[in-house]
Amino acid sequence: MRKPFSITRRIIVTVLVGQLLLTAGLTLAAVLYARAELGSAFDSTLRGRATATLALVRYSESQPPGLLFDASLLPPPSDLVHRDVFEIRDSGGNLIARSQGSAEIPGEATQGPGAFADFTLRGRAYRAVTLRNVAVLDDEETVKVPSRVTVIYAASLGEVREQLTQLGLSVAGTSMLLLLISGGIAAWSVRRGLEPLHGLAEKAGAISVRNWDFQPPAGAAMTEELAPLTGAIETVLKGLKESFRQQRDFTSNAAHELKTSVAIVKSTLQSLQQRPRSEDEYRAGLEELLGDCGRLEDLLERMLRLARIEQWAENGAPRNQASTELVSTCEAAIERIQRLAEGREIAVELIASPAAIRLQADPQDLELIWVNLLENAVQYSPAGSKVALRVQRNGGGTVIVSAEDSGPGIPADELPHIFERFHRGDPSRSRCTGGFGLGLAICKALVTAYGGRIEAINRPTQGTEVRVELPVEEQMPA
Repeated sequence: MRKPFSITRRIIVTVLVGQLLLTAGLTLAAVLYARAELGSAFDSTLRGRATATLALVRYSESQPPGLLFDASLLPPPSDLVHRDVFEIRDSGGNLIARSQGSAEIPGEATQGPGAFADFTLRGRAYRAVTLRNVAVLDDEETVKVPSRVTVIYAASLGEVREQLTQLGLSVAGTSMLLLLISGGIAAWSVRRGLEPLHGLAEKAGAISVRNWDFQPPAGAAMTEELAPLTGAIETVLKGLKESFRQQRDFTSNAAHELKTSVAIVKSTLQSLQQRPRSEDEYRAGLEELLGDCGRLEDLLERMLRLARIEQWAENGAPRNQASTELVSTCEAAIERIQRLAEGREIAVELIASPAAIRLQADPQDLELIWVNLLENAVQYSPAGSKVALRVQRNGGGTVIVSAEDSGPGIPADELPHIFERFHRGDPSRSRCTGGFGLGLAICKALVTAYGGRIEAINRPTQGTEVRVELPVEEQMPA
């Protein structure tokens, strides 16, 4: 069994991870931007110091004039511990001036193609700029062609890197503080936002067989994401409540029918025991008992059949059903119901096209549906009237079979319930028709099992029409 997880915790962790990544990204972006800006400023300062050092180169008063370096005018160093280093050479490579430690500058740092180069000096990171073949800035009038020199100037990167480190720590610390604050707000917001869900679960958990009252919290009804779930719970609850009601009614009605049948048998036996009777009287009583037992047996057989059909429909109709011709099953049903119809002086006719209509179904199941529909139609039609079984193709790949009678119709409030088990419009449960209220329930169960639908409507003129729609086989082209 998998361990359950918390949606609240998962959302909060996701939000915090996202904010943490955002914080890390912002910190990295800030450090990279600051590094670029500080590097650019450092390079400008380094070039300025190299130019200022170049300005200290003077022409001597001798003839021809030579080059001198006035070290007394050197600006104070920016770092007293890790001093700047420089070196100045003329165009011939002769050394004009150099600072202490300049001899340790590696050759690759000054001989590369670029003006700037990084290197390590006494374990400290340095950056050097090389001003190659630049003119001496001294404007001595006697010098017709200014001499050219190369200036190498290097300064420590320690201060810049310390500033970057401090900036990174400051940005990271501030970001983490904001992350904690925003994370707390997010956690509070998520928990508060999920309160309607917890309330909905609590209300749903209180539902039981004895308590069907479901009042969703106002927050759940007003929340866009929870509104579909609330509606689904209400729909399922309504269906379950109706199923429990039907189950209770079925149990009550089945017990009533069985009790009535047993009471009739018992009453007949008691009547035979009250006094001595003749052989013919006993024979008539026994025949009446056999009829009552047959009725009881018929009731039990219908109940078992309905239970099997509903179980079959719940598990899904088998796919290996044989192909059945529909009109032939209608004809067989009419033949079975013919004696009952003649006894009530009712004509039964079949209205169907001559074209064959085939279904994937058991012919006995189809015949049972038509027999039940016709039996109902005949029982509620007046003498001398007509009952029709109409078959017509539907353009949507289905066929519609309608049983039409000429009876008084069904009250509007009874129409939604006529397919329920043991339902009868007559509350007195008269036995004059000999039915149990299971015929239409069996029809509905069979039609549903075959992927169809069934409905009853009152005809505009007179009578009732029970309409069955079933899927048909695909017609192969000739």
